[in-house]
Amino acid sequence: MTMTVTTKTVRIPSCEEHQGFYSVEVTLLWECPKCGGPRGEVFDTLSYDGSRRLGVHGWKNPCGHIDSYTAVRSEAGIGR
Repeated sequence: MTMTVTTKTVRIPSCEEHQGFYSVEVTLLWECPKCGGPRGEVFDTLSYDGSRRLGVHGWKNPCGHIDSYTAVRSEAGIGR
């Protein structure tokens, strides 16, 4: 039996106060970290840090669990 592991590379803010410039690409297992279901389809969106906008990726998980950029940075080992 062969297991298929799905990953995707997405662009997210590299920090909470990104100033409209600081993004990073991370490769993630494409499954919800809470229930193991699939993550949603990737789309282009904007992150607003209170002063500037930054073009990044977003997705909506079919299971309804929300992946915050903070949690995704932690999952990717950024900002520990």
